[in-house]
Amino acid sequence: MPVRVTGIMETEIMLAHVAENTKRRAVRKLHEKAKEIAALARKYAPIDEGNLEKAIKVFPETIGERARNEAGQFVRQEVFVYVDMDMPVPERPGETVGKYAYRMHEHLTPFGPLNLGELSAAKQSGQREMVGGKYLERAMNEIGESVVGEVGFSVMNRFDY
Repeated sequence: MPVRVTGIMETEIMLAHVAENTKRRAVRKLHEKAKEIAALARKYAPIDEGNLEKAIKVFPETIGERARNEAGQFVRQEVFVYVDMDMPVPERPGETVGKYAYRMHEHLTPFGPLNLGELSAAKQSGQREMVGGKYLERAMNEIGESVVGEVGFSVMNRFDY
C-alpha cells in the first residue's frame, strides 16, 4: 500500500515561521527583563544630581524589526543593561558620569567605605530598596536568576502540546 506525503513545502514554511517567532518572543522577553533590571538598578543607585539614574540604560531602547545582514539573514540580537559612562554631566561641563558611577558602584556603603550623601539618604528613607554600592550588580543578581526560566516559559507558551 503506497503512502502519499503532502504538504512538505507548507511544513517547511511553518517551521521557518516557528523559528522566527520563537526568537522574536525570546528577544522580547529578554528586553522586558532588561528593563526590569535597569529600573531596579536605578532604585538602588545613589543620587546626587540624578545623572547616574539617567545613565542606567537598556540597549536597544526598543525592540523593533530584527536587523539583517547583507545576505538577508537575521543577525544576532543582543540586549543588555549598562551605565552610559560617557553621558555628560550638565552641572559640570566637560565631565561625564563615568568616574562617579564607578566610585559609587565599587566604594559606596555597604560594600565600601563611602557613606550615603544627603539626597541618597533621603531617597533611601522613601523606599524599601537599599540605596548603595553594587547597584547594577545587585539588580542583576536579584532579577537575573529568573531570566532564563521566563524566556523559556515565554517560548514554550508558543506551542500547544
